[in-house]
Amino acid sequence: MEKKLIMISRKKMAEMIIFFSLQKAKISYNLSQISQNSKVEIMLEKTMKKRYSCRKFHPKTAPNELISEILDLTLLSPSSCGLEPWIFQVVSKTADLAQLGEICNQQSQVAQCSHAIIIASRNDLKTSDEYLRQKVAIRANTPEKWEKAMKFFHDKFNDKSLAELNTYAAKQCYIAVANLVNIAYEKGLQSCIIAGFDGRKLTDFMQLDAQFTPVLVVALGYGDENTREKSRNSLANCVMWK
Repeated sequence: MEKKLIMISRKKMAEMIIFFSLQKAKISYNLSQISQNSKVEIMLEKTMKKRYSCRKFHPKTAPNELISEILDLTLLSPSSCGLEPWIFQVVSKTADLAQLGEICNQQSQVAQCSHAIIIASRNDLKTSDEYLRQKVAIRANTPEKWEKAMKFFHDKFNDKSLAELNTYAAKQCYIAVANLVNIAYEKGLQSCIIAGFDGRKLTDFMQLDAQFTPVLVVALGYGDENTREKSRNSLANCVMWK
């Protein structure tokens, strides 16, 4: 009897050890997650406070793999209806950057940067356009969902002019570019967003088809200037509560 009790006690003790070990592991994991989340918050805050528009880049060239990594994350950006109405063109050759700098109103940071990213909007968003139909097919996996989605986009886009579609798509591109420059900063690159350019010449430079319209140019590279303290409007000057 006594032997049996000892065996039961040992079993209970083993179960308690396992239980408390699991609890300890769970607590350690939760603390680790809290620590990781805190680090992410600190990094995000640093990016928002320290990232600036770089006007002078170092001659050092960024690896193409790093640019691809930045763009891969940028493609996770949200867009209206999940349509992702954008394309990106990467420019890295010295002669091409020099030509692009001329197109961007002779802005020297374009010619100096390691890589320039041109983002263009796409207007092939009507229900007869293959791009829209491909995007709808990803989610509309039943005839009923397909019919409902196509009716929605028919009513939303089919009566729009190309100019209106370009305006709609360009707004989505701005979201992606905001993410791109912040991701680049996290990866150690500075950036400058450029909206001043000759649209016709940039379209020719990109060799774009009619459904694409250039929206913004982003110069990327290693900064060669001192970081300036940001100056922005205060909450009181630009935020209204109702």
